[in-house]
Formats: sequence, structure tokens, C-alpha cells
Amino acid sequence: MGAKPFLTIQEQVDLLHARGMKVDEKTPEVLMREGYYSIVNGYKDPFIDAERTAQAGEDRYVEGSKFSDLCALYTFDRELRSLTFRYLILAEAKVKTAVAYTFSEAHRSPNDYLLQSSFCSEQEFVPTSDGTEYAKEVSGLTGILGRRAEKSDSGFVSHYRDTYGSVPLWVLVNDLTFGNIEHFFNLMKPAEQRGVCKMIVASTGRTGSKRLGYFDEKKAIVSIETLVKFRNVCAHDERLYCARVGGRKSVNYIKMVWMLERYLTPAEFSSFIRDLTTLLTRYVKAYAIKHVLKEIGFVELLKRVEDGTLFEA
Repeated sequence: MGAKPFLTIQEQVDLLHARGMKVDEKTPEVLMREGYYSIVNGYKDPFIDAERTAQAGEDRYVEGSKFSDLCALYTFDRELRSLTFRYLILAEAKVKTAVAYTFSEAHRSPNDYLLQSSFCSEQEFVPTSDGTEYAKEVSGLTGILGRRAEKSDSGFVSHYRDTYGSVPLWVLVNDLTFGNIEHFFNLMKPAEQRGVCKMIVASTGRTGSKRLGYFDEKKAIVSIETLVKFRNVCAHDERLYCARVGGRKSVNYIKMVWMLERYLTPAEFSSFIRDLTTLLTRYVKAYAIKHVLKEIGFVELLKRVEDGTLFEA
């Protein structure tokens, strides 16, 4: 198959029109600003006429499809990423703090995070959905931690390194990614993992909650992995509304929302849901958004908002 030829903006508009997409006077400006690949190739799926596309051997759009509706889906997803990322960052901070505190309390030497003996045994290790082996997980993590401690030019890390000769985890954690912390948590001793879970419950004000007052380390492993993957989707400007992560790609956006709730305070989660429903309300009349709401579970979210069960303890 040969490479696709370069198309001018007008040729891109003409191609959309030829394939059944209704264009308007704003279409060239939008394509010039956002790019054909980002908008069309990224968000065309709900508009594709599968039968006609198969017959033609190239894309054909559902009759009545409008470029403005496709743009609405693109813009909606961008706003959804921005909104979701903001609350995932709040969850990330709580996990980082709980992991660093719990580990440092149990391992008082500043370099203990470089020792395999500080982590769980191979028998205790619970593989995540990517199936990484224990030995690779330990060597990979300690290698990353060692390099960050020795070479990071972050002001707070270099200050501790130059002043005290070592960098404790409760300082280094601020220079680690959410993904690094996910792997760290997966390798913690089971008792320390349970300590992290208890601290998250306490820090979110969920102690005593019937629904969110307790969760075990196995649920934490799954939910932290999910939050990390969705955070990466947001950070890398990938499609969020239809994202699927985890084992067998079984976790969609709405399932992630229920996992995220555990890592937010009641006030933070209420604010998140209010912001989310406001966003949905602004776009709910768009053709593609109706399709998206049904496909990824927002109907369930809206139902829980309407019947008042969303914020039950």
C-alpha cells in the first residue's frame, strides 16, 4: 500500500464532502488550526456508515453527518481530558503521600528503597494486567529509583543529595511519576500495602463510611493501575471518551470514575461530578455525544445523579 498523498486544506475539505460529510465555511479554519488527522481520523467512528464503507473500500459517512458534530465530539473529549486530569492529579497526590509515608515509617534508613529485602517476596507479589515478572519489576523499580536519587536535577532532590549525601523516599517521591508509584505500591509488603489503603481512607475523610470506609490491597492494585493508565491517556492527548484499560481492556471511563471516587474527598468528588454533568449538559444535544453517552456508561452516572444515590456513604 502506497503512502497517502499530501492534501491541501481545500483538498481535505473536498475529500470530506465527497465521502458524505456536510462541511461549512468554518471547516477550513478548523482543519488548519487542529489538523485533519487529530479531528477526523481520531473521532470519525460514530459517523462511519460501515456498510457503505465496506462497499466503497474507503470511508463513507452516515447520511446527514456534519463536520460541526464531529468537531463537537473532538472538543468535548478535549474538555473531558482536561477536567478528568485535574481530579486524577488530586488522587495521585494522595497515593504518593500514603506510599512514601507508610514505607518510610517501616524502613527508616534513607536508602532502604534500593534494597530488594525492603519489598515483598516473589510469592507475595501480585502481577498486574501487563504480566510483568517479579524479578524484572524489582530490578526495574530499584534502577529507576537509584538513577533519580543520583542524577535528578530537581532542586529539592539535589539539595538533599548534596547536603545529606542521600535522598529519602519522602523527598524523592516528588520526582517520581504516578506510574513509578504504581510499581512501588505493587512491590510493597502486604502489611504496608494495607497501611497505604488505611491512610488513603483516612486522608479522604472516608473513615466509618459504609461504602468507602475500607478497601484491601488487591482492589488498590487494580484501581491504582487504572488511574495511572487514564492519567496517561489524558496527559498524552489520546481519546478518552472511548478509552478501555486493564486486563482484557475491561475498564471504561465510568468504571474509572467509581474507582477514582475512593481517592477523592467527598467534597472533591462532588465537585468532579458537578463539573462532569455540567460538561455533559453543554454537549448532550450533539449527535455524536448521544451515542457516546450510551456506549460508555454515562447514562448510569446521570441516573445516579437524578435519583440521589451518587453521594451515599
